[in-house]
Amino acid sequence: MRNLPKIKIKVPGTSANLGPGFDLMGMALKVYNEFEFVFLGKEDYSVVLKNGEEPPFSPKEDLVREAYEDYFHHFLPNESIPTYHCKMNLSLPLKGGLGSSASAIVAGLCLGREVHSKLKLSVPLPSEKEFLQFLAEWEGHPDNTLPAYLGGFVFAYSTHGEPLRYFRKKFPSSVSLFVLTPKFTVATEESRKTLPAKYPTADVIFNLSRIGAWMHFLDKRRFSDLLVALEDKVHTPYRIHPASPLFPLLKIFEKDRVGHCLSGSGPSLLVFAERKNANSMFPKLESEIRNVMNDLKIEFQLQKIQPDHLGTRISFH
Repeated sequence: MRNLPKIKIKVPGTSANLGPGFDLMGMALKVYNEFEFVFLGKEDYSVVLKNGEEPPFSPKEDLVREAYEDYFHHFLPNESIPTYHCKMNLSLPLKGGLGSSASAIVAGLCLGREVHSKLKLSVPLPSEKEFLQFLAEWEGHPDNTLPAYLGGFVFAYSTHGEPLRYFRKKFPSSVSLFVLTPKFTVATEESRKTLPAKYPTADVIFNLSRIGAWMHFLDKRRFSDLLVALEDKVHTPYRIHPASPLFPLLKIFEKDRVGHCLSGSGPSLLVFAERKNANSMFPKLESEIRNVMNDLKIEFQLQKIQPDHLGTRISFH
């Protein structure tokens, strides 16, 4: 087999939907899954965690390998696929709503393209436009994969086979971000089953207005506009319903006038505060959240986080 370098791919976590932007909006965050690939010329793949332990998923659930092989099936159908040894350093919780699946998909597709490049085949590399289209379509919606690859706040859509369209912005530095991660998991496919097949017209109009409010916030950067922009009637009420353990937190957020949204399908929540008030209000907010979660006997983590504006990083060794 032709020599291939060691390839390292670092992919940021993401928060998708951001309230009203179901399957349309997402942003990258400074928490990362890292993947190191070595090509040893063996017949099969091997995957371990950084500490040498087995990964917390079965080979059938390995999205890195699935996306990597799918790159070859799509762009290089007549080429043999080099196998690899992968070492993973996973900081994103599995099924936590912070883009762990998207990080694996992005890593696998980027790896396929880098191997394609290094093998110097007669088949040309896909253009960036073609690669982004494939990346956006891989999951069926681009709200996680595109921010993970590009970084920043991304509004993207590609429906009914039409070409991908997107724009990318920097999230305003006047707002501080926190991520609240309860210690339970939510499977995206199961969470989607809770959503209705049809919505009232008034709820659709409500969400369209809030997406407009997002654009206004990104332009004017007023925190009061963000509080309106985060409102949602399409997926949040069905996922944080009165029986949900997250429901009692909503009153805390409203009382303390902090913005909030489910991160993807949850259970993680993204919490937004004006930067000028963030340091002073954080201890009180954390205490109130802890009281609720202790009553429910749910462990959690609340940490400050920053937007990632660079996206996926690739290096060779």
